[in-house]
Amino acid sequence: MQHHTIRTQFATVKRKTLLVVFCGGINLILIQWVLVRELTALLLGTELVVLLVSISYFAGLSLGYGLSGRVRRSWLIPIAVVTLVMHLSLPIWFRLLVVALNAIYAYPLAFVILPLLTPFVVSAPYSIFLPLLVDSGEGSLRTLYAIELIGSALGVLTLVLLGGVGIQAVYVVYSACVLVLLWALRGDDVGARHVLPLPYVIPLAILCAAWLVVLPMVNMWSNALWYVELRGLPEGTLTLFTGYSPYQKVDVLEAPDGSRYLYLDGLQHYDPGEGSRLNVLMGSVPGFLVRPPNALVIGAGSMEMARFIAYYAGHVTTVEIDPMVIDASVRYFDAVNWMSRLTNRTIIVDDARHYIANTDERYDFVATDTPAAFTIQTATLYSEPFFAQVAERLNPGGVFVVNLTSNFAPDDLVSRRIAAGLLVHFNEVVVITSGSAGWSFAYASDDLPFDRAALETTLQNNDETAYALFETPAVRAIVGDAQPITLDSMDIVLQISADYLRGRLGLDD
Repeated sequence: MQHHTIRTQFATVKRKTLLVVFCGGINLILIQWVLVRELTALLLGTELVVLLVSISYFAGLSLGYGLSGRVRRSWLIPIAVVTLVMHLSLPIWFRLLVVALNAIYAYPLAFVILPLLTPFVVSAPYSIFLPLLVDSGEGSLRTLYAIELIGSALGVLTLVLLGGVGIQAVYVVYSACVLVLLWALRGDDVGARHVLPLPYVIPLAILCAAWLVVLPMVNMWSNALWYVELRGLPEGTLTLFTGYSPYQKVDVLEAPDGSRYLYLDGLQHYDPGEGSRLNVLMGSVPGFLVRPPNALVIGAGSMEMARFIAYYAGHVTTVEIDPMVIDASVRYFDAVNWMSRLTNRTIIVDDARHYIANTDERYDFVATDTPAAFTIQTATLYSEPFFAQVAERLNPGGVFVVNLTSNFAPDDLVSRRIAAGLLVHFNEVVVITSGSAGWSFAYASDDLPFDRAALETTLQNNDETAYALFETPAVRAIVGDAQPITLDSMDIVLQISADYLRGRLGLDD
C-alpha cells in the first residue's frame, strides 16, 4: 500500500519538475566539490579554513530556502543561466579576485569576501528550486526532496567515477545537468513569460562546449598566477598539474629554472630548497646510520625522502592515502625520487593508521613524510596513540624519524607536545634543529644504533654544519609539562591553524 502511494505521488508530478530538482541535486554536490577544494586552497588549507568554507556553503542552502518565497517562478531561468556562467568559471574568478586583493595588499579581506560571496553565488541558487516548486503546487515536499536526494547520490557517484579525471570531466556533467534543467523550466505553455525558447538552449550548449575546451588552459594559467602572486614563486612559473582528489587539492608547479614544487591545499609540501634538505636529514642521514633491511615511509609527497632511504635500505615501503599524490609524484618528480630507477620500492594506497594497525610487517626504520598538523586528519599522525602503534611495528633497535613541524624550543608548544608523545613510547629521543631546513625533527628508538659522534659526523658529511642537537635528557627538560597530542586533544589543530594564518596574514605581534 505504501509503495502504491509513493508511485501515485510521483505520477502526479510533472516529469519536467522532477528533472529540475533531480539535476539540481546532482549539481549541488558537484559544485560543492569544486568550491571546497578551490576555496580551501585559496585560503591556505587549514582546519579553520575547512570549517569556514563548510559553514559558508551550508549557510547558502539555508539562504536559498529563505529567499525562495520571494523569488518568482519566471526568475528561475535567468537564475539558472547566471549560475551556469558563474559556476563554470568559479575557480578562475575566485583566483583572480584573490590575486587582485593581494595586489592592493588586502589579501586578508579574502577571508571575509569569499565566505560572504559563497552562500549567494554557489549554494543558494540551487536550493531555491525545491521550495519554490513546492510552494507553486508542482509537487509535494516529500516527493521532490526524495528526487533531489537521488540526484545528490548520483552526484557523489559522478565524483567517484570522474573526480580523478579532472575538473573538465566533472564540468561536462555539470553543464549537461544545467541544460536539461533549463529545458525542463521552459514550461508547457509557449506563451508563458518564464518560457525559454528551445533555440536559445542550443547556443548556450555550444558556448558551454567552447568554454570546456579552453578551460584546462585557463585553469592552468590562473593557478600558476595565484602561486606566483600569493606564494612567491618566480615569474614564468607554469602549472604542470592541478587536480582535486577526495582529500585535497594537489598542485605541481615548475619554475623557469626547472625547479618543481608540490602543494597540497595551497600549502607547500616540497620545494628543492628547504624541503629537499629536510628529506636529506630525515632520510639520508638516518638511512646511512641504520642501514635498515626493511623501511617504511608514511606519506608520499615528492617521495624524495624514500629515495634517500632506499639508497641504504634493503626495501622501502611508502604508504599514502591519496592516489593523486602518488600519481603526481611518479609523473613529475622522478628526477628527485628515482622511482623509474630504484627497484627496492613498494607503494601502498592506504590510510597510515589503518595500515600500521593491521600489517604483520615489522620494520627497522620508519619515517614520516606528512604535512604539518593543519588538519585533524594529519594531526592524528603526530598523536601519542599513533606513536604507540609505530613502536609496536619496530624491530629491536629500530628507529622512528618524525618531523616536529617547527623549531623545538621551550616556547614552542606544538614541537614539545609531539616530542612528549615520543618520550612516552621510546627510551631515547634525539632532536635536531636544522639550520638549512629551518625545522626540527626527532630520531626515536628504544636503543639508537648510533652515538652522538657518528650522528654529528654524518650530519656534517651531508653538508649540515649549522644545527642544534638535543639528546634525551635535554629533550625531556625542554618538553617539561607539555602533554602528548591525543585523539581527545585535537584542539591543537585549531591552535596550529590560527598560528599559521596569523603568520601568513602578517598579524603576529
